[in-house]
Amino acid sequence: MMQMLYLSQKGQPDIQTAVSFLCEQLHSPNNDDYKKASRVIRYLRNTADMSLCLSGDGTGEVQWWVDASYAVHLDMKGHTGGTKSMGSGSIYSTSTKQKLVARSSTESKVIGVHDLLPQALWTNHFLKAQGVPVKENVLYQDNMSSILLEKNG
Repeated sequence: MMQMLYLSQKGQPDIQTAVSFLCEQLHSPNNDDYKKASRVIRYLRNTADMSLCLSGDGTGEVQWWVDASYAVHLDMKGHTGGTKSMGSGSIYSTSTKQKLVARSSTESKVIGVHDLLPQALWTNHFLKAQGVPVKENVLYQDNMSSILLEKNG
């Protein structure tokens, strides 16, 4: 699992969610967890020749995608996933267990945005300090009630 965790951080961000869930099951794994780990290993073997291609489109737009799942862990906490792109490919991605217990899927998605916003703000300041023009920071989300709650308070 440590090798998969290292690989998910350094070269295969697409397996972060699966590895995150598998790492939680290390203290008491069952047969289903073994099957999930086998599927991840099979996926890695089948995609070994695929390369990770990153490129900017030059528009100055930084795009973020955030999603969260409500109460998917045994302690009823949600799970947040997010990724950033400036053109083609994902420059930054994360998949983490939420630190709070949400009462609804809307609240879980708001917590997910809250978890990712510090990274978005830091990235914006870092790019400007490097001389990269950032015209717009766009955050995409798929839940209308959480979007309205974030806009209106």
